[in-house]
Amino acid sequence: MKSKRRIIRSFVFVGLVLVFALSLVSQSGAKDKHLKGEYALVGQATCLTHWLVNPQGSNTSTYFVHTASAQGIVTFNGDGTGSGRVYSVDITLPIYTPIPMGSYWSDPTTPGILGHTSTNVVEFQFTYTVAPDGAISRTITNLEGTITSGPSTGKTFTQDPFTLTGFVSKDKGTILLSSVPGQTEDLTTEIFNPDGTHYGTQQQECHRSRVLTFLGK
Repeated sequence: MKSKRRIIRSFVFVGLVLVFALSLVSQSGAKDKHLKGEYALVGQATCLTHWLVNPQGSNTSTYFVHTASAQGIVTFNGDGTGSGRVYSVDITLPIYTPIPMGSYWSDPTTPGILGHTSTNVVEFQFTYTVAPDGAISRTITNLEGTITSGPSTGKTFTQDPFTLTGFVSKDKGTILLSSVPGQTEDLTTEIFNPDGTHYGTQQQECHRSRVLTFLGK
């Protein structure tokens, strides 16, 4: 009888140990889903853009292309949220190709109609999720930028939320992100004059890529 009780107690003890161990593994896995610390960011973007409301106040379907390179610092808070500050250089190709006679340039009226380069500083917040296999999804929830050089210096802008997906390395040292494969972004950008009045509204379809490297906590 005593032997049987000892065996039962042993099974109970082993069961409790297994439950405790699984609990630790589960907690560890949950922690692995979160990122914490600062990451250096570099990235590229190519966008097809047109005015929904041009600076004259009317609408137009004229399309143009711009490319951008960016670098900055992104902070993950460890709770599924984060923030970032990024500096970018944008190169806008001519709105019209081929370039028409000057009499056609007034629609839309916009600085740098023959193509131009500008620089921006952008601040944003984001949310993110990381799956057990390292797949990550990050959504920019609030983006505000200031144009610091170029024909539109001093203007500010806001942009619709957008999502990038990718992968986190096992050591969490590197994160790769890009536009969601198979999906087309349809983003609206509101542009404002330095005095806060509305300048115009653009719509963009973009492909973005980002590489993030861990700097420290």
